[in-house]
Order: sequence, then structure tokens, then C-alpha cells
Amino acid sequence: MENKPLQSNVFSDSVMKNLQGLTNMSMEFYGTMLDNMTGNSNQFSKNAGQLGKNVLQPLKTMFNTGDCCPPQEECPPHCLTSMHRTAMKGERIIIPFYVKNDCNAPKKYRVGARPLIDQDGNDAGVQLNLNKNAVQLAPFGKERVLLHLDTGKLENGTYTSEIVLREKEYNQNICLTVEIADHPGITVTPHEEKKYKLRWQSWKSHYYCEPIRDQDQDR
Repeated sequence: MENKPLQSNVFSDSVMKNLQGLTNMSMEFYGTMLDNMTGNSNQFSKNAGQLGKNVLQPLKTMFNTGDCCPPQEECPPHCLTSMHRTAMKGERIIIPFYVKNDCNAPKKYRVGARPLIDQDGNDAGVQLNLNKNAVQLAPFGKERVLLHLDTGKLENGTYTSEIVLREKEYNQNICLTVEIADHPGITVTPHEEKKYKLRWQSWKSHYYCEPIRDQDQDR
């Protein structure tokens, strides 16, 4: 029996290709099953395994619409991502970041900040302030959080901390590095004021000169 290619105005070509493969493999599988009811059971087992490998795994990938799970074959990273900010002593800085829900179900995460630590592992004595302590996210939605830091009490150096996201049982961290350093600044050189009084003489001269003084002003 000849199998005609499946067509649809709703699903993409790749989806229909996988469905076509499922149909073809199902026909072959059940045809072989009937042929082997009284035959070789090893061939039956081989065909069943081939069905799972070639059809079921592509279908699992095809319908996987979210990527909200940690890696399956390795430990989740300590930091989901990292943020770095350079500021001058005395600045009040705001560091924005977004929390995104990649799952197809609503999620609520608590948001907190660990103490700011200097290079020697000591508490810097400066509080990290967040503008919200929780985010409620719709499926595939995201929300912005603002981190406020007053660097007035910090000396030049590098400081680290972690922003903690927690849904239920596990902490998930954003690593933060703040570097306090003097800014080099720009250099500006003002013009002499008399240059603002220079006028264009004519199109032939191609240079500037000082305007003629009014003789009445000299009396």
C-alpha cells in the first residue's frame, strides 16, 4: 500500500515530515509484527527498538516548547549569568536585569541579594537594594528588576556578590562584580575669546581676520 505525503495548512513542513515518518514506521512495525507472530522474536524486538529511536525521539523534540530545565548530564552552573559594573567612589549606581520564564507555565521567583564582599572575603558593609523582592511571570514572560548601590563607603577595588532567585527549594544565582576605580576623564581646551569675533572677509580670501574697530569707540 502506497503512503501519500501528508499535507497541512496548520503545521510546518518539519512537523508534517515527522508525522509522515511516524505513519510510515507504524505501518512497517505493525506489518512486521503480524509477519512475526509465529516467526523470529528477535526481529520483532529489533523493529520495536527502531520505532522508538527513529519516531518517538523526534516527536519528543518536536513538541518540546520550553527550555526551563537544568542540564541533564552535568551539574547546573553556580551562576546563571554574570553582571559587571565599574563606578567611581561616591557614585550611586543602578544595575538593571531581567528575569525570564522559559517554561510554558506561570512561575513566581523570590529575589534577594547576598552581602557585598571585598577581595579579602570581608563584608564591605554596604547594602545592595532591590526594587522588588519577587517577580510573578507568565509563560515565556519576563520582568525587569533594578539593583541600587551607593558606593560612597567603598574604597577603590573589586567587590563581588550574588543575586539569588528562588522558586521553591533551590537557589539560582546571578554573579555580580563591582569595580570601584577613578575615571580617567576627558580633557577640554577652551578657545580664545577673540576667535569668536573673527569674521569671514570674502569668498576670495579664504581666511579669517579681526573686525575693524569703530573709530568712535576709540575716542
